[in-house]
Amino acid sequence: MELLGASAAVIALLFIAYFVGSKKKREGLAWLEARPGDVSRLYLRAAPEIDAYWLHAEMKNGKKRVIAAPWEVEETLRRLASSGLRLSAEDQATLDATLARESVTQGDSRQHAHGTVLRRRAQA
Repeated sequence: MELLGASAAVIALLFIAYFVGSKKKREGLAWLEARPGDVSRLYLRAAPEIDAYWLHAEMKNGKKRVIAAPWEVEETLRRLASSGLRLSAEDQATLDATLARESVTQGDSRQHAHGTVLRRRAQA
């Protein structure tokens, strides 16, 4: 019975952490869209254990914030482009190379985790 109670507590804490983290990320993204002039740069940070990149933002006051997980980077960049926020040319080239490598590895018709089809960037 104690093991069941401890397991339930751990699961509850994980759910709470997930929802708090996703709320914080949504609020941060909304803040970036509302105040793009306060953003110094967008940049990628490697996550070598999964061969992907997390999207980060650095504000002009020096604070940094994670704004997208690897599976959300493309969608988030499209969303932020309307605010004039973009990756540097070097980071964009890195992202394009990663997406092209994934496309070759997985095949052009394989579905992404969120249902979008990965396509080769060479056509763009």
